[in-house]
Amino acid sequence: MWKQLFLDTIYVPRTAASRLLGLQLARSETWAALALASVLNAIAFFITALVFPFTQSPIFEILSPVTMATLLFVIMIVGAGSLFYAGKFIGGAASFDDVLVLVTWLQYMRFAVQVIGFGLMLFIPSLANVVMMVASLYGIWILLNFMNEAQGFDSLGKSTANLLFSFLGLTVVLSILFSVAGLGVVE
Repeated sequence: MWKQLFLDTIYVPRTAASRLLGLQLARSETWAALALASVLNAIAFFITALVFPFTQSPIFEILSPVTMATLLFVIMIVGAGSLFYAGKFIGGAASFDDVLVLVTWLQYMRFAVQVIGFGLMLFIPSLANVVMMVASLYGIWILLNFMNEAQGFDSLGKSTANLLFSFLGLTVVLSILFSVAGLGVVE
């Protein structure tokens, strides 16, 4: 079932979204799945950073795998909320739980891409960046199709608007939060 769902996500994302929503997962199952996906992605990130130290940024000195997993978990919740409310704003029909299920599944897809990218970095490093970039762009296409299905939209144009409004909303909210926290632009 999971292998087919993985393949459907790549080849027929709207069908995959429909199947995921049809699972009717309990809220607790979705939260647990998101927590696990966050942990897996954090582990993949840190293993990659240890094997291929790609930056000397001080952020790596304060980020632990637990902090990264928590940060990913929170970002996915906020992202799902943003997609949910932006969708409602333009007439979408999805529940927050629907959007969270789809965002959670996309985190497992992201983990798979990270593992593939890691393997490519080991054996064909020049191809790794290209594959990761293409996968990221294709991930946006998958997200658009997922939102189209969840929100009950009749066009990818509305899904694109959903994504743009979501991004705009996140930008405004994060700007306000950073300003309040004293993390604004330093002159």
